[in-house]
Amino acid sequence: MRVPISRIALSLVVAVACGGDSTGPSSSYSSIAGSYSGAMIGLSQGVAMNAIFSTTIAQTSGTTSGSWGLSGTLNDGVSTLSVSGTGTLTGTVATGNNPSVNITIRTPGCPNYQSQFSGAYDSTNRRLTITGPVEFFANNSCNVVLSYQTTIILNR
Repeated sequence: MRVPISRIALSLVVAVACGGDSTGPSSSYSSIAGSYSGAMIGLSQGVAMNAIFSTTIAQTSGTTSGSWGLSGTLNDGVSTLSVSGTGTLTGTVATGNNPSVNITIRTPGCPNYQSQFSGAYDSTNRRLTITGPVEFFANNSCNVVLSYQTTIILNR
C-alpha cells in the first residue's frame, strides 16, 4: 500500500558502535568530535528523498554522544513535502587511525525507536561515512511507512 507523502512525519535514528582491544596497551582514539553535514538522496516506494543530514558529535575516549538534524523534501512525482527532524545520538569509535564507528540515533517523538548506523572515520580527510536506515513515520504514530537504506558521507 502506498502512503501519501502528506501523511508522513520524520523520525530518524542512527547508531554507531565499535569495539576495542581491552587486553593491549593503552588505547589511542582518533578524535571524531565536531560538526558534520552531508547530502542524502534515495528512492523508496516511488517517493524520492533529497535531504541534508547534520550532526554534532562529542567524544570521550571511545564513546560518542551528540545531536542530529535532517532537513529536506520527499517527492512522489505529484506532491512535494518538506521534512525536518532532530534528535540525539550515542555511539562508539574504535581505536587507531581510520577507526570504525557505530552510531545509534533516537528521535524524541518515538522514544522506544532507534536506528543503527555503522561505518568509518577517514582520519586524513576528517570525513565520517556511515550506512543505515533513514526512516519516516506516519503522522502521530511510530509506524515506519518509508525506509531508505542509505550511505551518508559527512564532512566537517
